[in-house]
Amino acid sequence: MEAQLRGNREYRVTFLPEGKEAWVVAGATLLSAAAAAGVELPSGGDGICGRCRLIVRRGKVEAAPTLHLSREEVKAGYVLACQARVQGDVEVEVPPESREAVAAAVDLDAREFLAPEAEAGEKFPRAPLVEKLFLSLPPPTLEDNLGDQERLFREVRRHRPAPILQAGLKVLQAIPALLRESDWRVTATLAQRGGTVELLQVEPGDRSGTAYGVAVDVGTSTVVAHLLDLNSGNTLDAEAKYNSQRAYGEEVTRRIIAAEREGPARLQALVVEDINDLVSLMVERRGIRLSDVVAVLCAGNTAMVHFLLRLPPGALRRHPYVAAALAPPPVRAAEVGIRINPRGLLYALPGIGGWVGGTSPPGS
Repeated sequence: MEAQLRGNREYRVTFLPEGKEAWVVAGATLLSAAAAAGVELPSGGDGICGRCRLIVRRGKVEAAPTLHLSREEVKAGYVLACQARVQGDVEVEVPPESREAVAAAVDLDAREFLAPEAEAGEKFPRAPLVEKLFLSLPPPTLEDNLGDQERLFREVRRHRPAPILQAGLKVLQAIPALLRESDWRVTATLAQRGGTVELLQVEPGDRSGTAYGVAVDVGTSTVVAHLLDLNSGNTLDAEAKYNSQRAYGEEVTRRIIAAEREGPARLQALVVEDINDLVSLMVERRGIRLSDVVAVLCAGNTAMVHFLLRLPPGALRRHPYVAAALAPPPVRAAEVGIRINPRGLLYALPGIGGWVGGTSPPGS
């Protein structure tokens, strides 16, 4: 048997009709195999909801009796993925009802809070954390021979309050040639970082109309993302998918234990890949350049934010339930692996306590 070549009693599970595969150890549930193969199934993970139905087409699994399946369905090979354990190489089919349940659940999560565009300005004042500002600078003269950085900063301050304004070394290195090649007409991307305004990038010409952000709800069950036009505040698109961390347990505590046992890197990688999948799908659908997505704002309970930022989560489940950080500062999205503009920022909403997060202060 091919599985024996891999040793340690690992078996191959194949999911039809996509043909996706995963190798799992003997005794692993089909639900965990599905997560490893990237196959989404609706499930609470405890055999209660009865939604994670699969049909065993070939191979052997050990499945506990359940009232969610009729005698005829059991004879036809139906099992619940969360209750069926792999005993050898297995080939299973995801029936239409399971695929439709996934599509309906994530679509509901994505669209539930998709408010009409006309109402956006009525409910919240538009104050984006990141914006693009078109600037037409006066060229230097003997009478006005400020440095290129200072000239650019002066022009920014003529349009926006920015008592503390800074730029990274790579941006500073690019400014001299860029200003002259663009005839001193450029677009500056500005980001709020506490009391500091950071000049994220400078682009030639007027690109002020191409500023986009993504708001993400990192939920325990689903990850929901909304693509936003930062100039208008309108939501352009929305998508959702099941949180791939479910392979480590439906409950947050189980995932914290897994992070303590194996390290937080794997749990971070799973949720980051979920976010990247959603972002890439939306920008492709809307014909937007990924480099024009300049910010991501994430909300979630305190544990989900810890997983996203790869912060040690262990103290969250032990008295007195202390977070590594309740209000983490903005970081480069690229630092955690989120694929947007390379200098784009990731903001996480501050939490209330060890188990309650994702709140914004009044008036924000």
